[in-house]
Amino acid sequence: MEDHSEDVVTETEETDSPPSVRVAGSSSWQAIEASEGDPEEARKSAQDANTNLGERLLSCLAAERLVVLAGLGTSLEIKDAVAMAALWEQAEALDGFDAAANLSPEASEKEDIELLLSRCQSALDLRNDATLRKFVKAAEDRILELCSFVTGDSDLATHGRFLRRMARRSTRLPRAEIYTTNYDLAFERAAADTRFFLIDGFQMRAPHHFDGSALDIDLVRRVSGEGMVLEPNVAQFLKLHGSVDWQRDGSVVRRVLDKPKNPALIYPRQNKFQLSFAPPYLEFMARFQMALRGRDTALFIIGSGLKDEHVIQPIHQAVKSNVGLRVVLVSPDLEGSDNRYLSAWSDLISQGDRRLALINGTFKQFTEILPDTAPLDERELHDQRIEESAMFGS
Repeated sequence: MEDHSEDVVTETEETDSPPSVRVAGSSSWQAIEASEGDPEEARKSAQDANTNLGERLLSCLAAERLVVLAGLGTSLEIKDAVAMAALWEQAEALDGFDAAANLSPEASEKEDIELLLSRCQSALDLRNDATLRKFVKAAEDRILELCSFVTGDSDLATHGRFLRRMARRSTRLPRAEIYTTNYDLAFERAAADTRFFLIDGFQMRAPHHFDGSALDIDLVRRVSGEGMVLEPNVAQFLKLHGSVDWQRDGSVVRRVLDKPKNPALIYPRQNKFQLSFAPPYLEFMARFQMALRGRDTALFIIGSGLKDEHVIQPIHQAVKSNVGLRVVLVSPDLEGSDNRYLSAWSDLISQGDRRLALINGTFKQFTEILPDTAPLDERELHDQRIEESAMFGS
């Protein structure tokens, strides 16, 4: 039975505190002072001589393989986003909750929705209980509904800026790989709004079935007099636990525009490890683990509670064995946390391990710190002028 009581807290993105950083060479957490909403000042502060964080981040952005693991904290600043605590509150209002809660007093004590659904599924594997089955189905439907909060009116400016920092690196390098455990469509909508293209493993032509070989497809632009050149605004995007717009039809998973009839999601349960061996998750996990073994790989872990053992364990093993792996962990409330993975990485930093950096801050604060490695090109500047022009606003 796994205890998450010591996990890093990422239940809110609200904070008035400036971000702080801990790296080898600094004996304590160093504050990154910056005026609110002033990215340039934030980046200058990050370049403080005590931490040289700006140089470290630039080095990561220029790594042979740039990998991102985005957790719940990357979505919590969006209006109507749901924290894990809210899922428990919603479950309490469903028919059959009392019967489910009786299966696990521990889940009720911790208000742990993942543990509760795990106990329910274990019971259903042993006996057919109509009340319990109805509760689990209602809980899963509610999770899908609550995670479908991204709309055309959602403010995704931070996601757009982050994509620009990640996906605009040199086309001579492999595409940035963005992995997420989130179900929502924040990154997809932000990419569409900012004219970035995400290679996600689904066929470009309808009906958009998942095909692992599609992850190896790239985009080029035909330029007169130059032939074909790689499109700069591209990243790979892999959703480790599924998406609110994925539907499973037999052995096939495809993207749909409406609510999926049979959602292809790995719901909050403790058997995520076993479920991750089903397609398309197996393809994503295989690529994730391969990236962690690269001799020049930079990994940004952002807004993660370090709870998903099947995701965090491979990272932890790579930290122990791969001297070419650099890791930057970003989350609020890192200071003072006694999460066991965080404690182990902190010990390595104390011993002088320069591969690791801890940033106590939100997704938005981290995005403001990140250096911009490529200026806007003429096409992007033109698009920006058109969008900001009153004449073209309607």
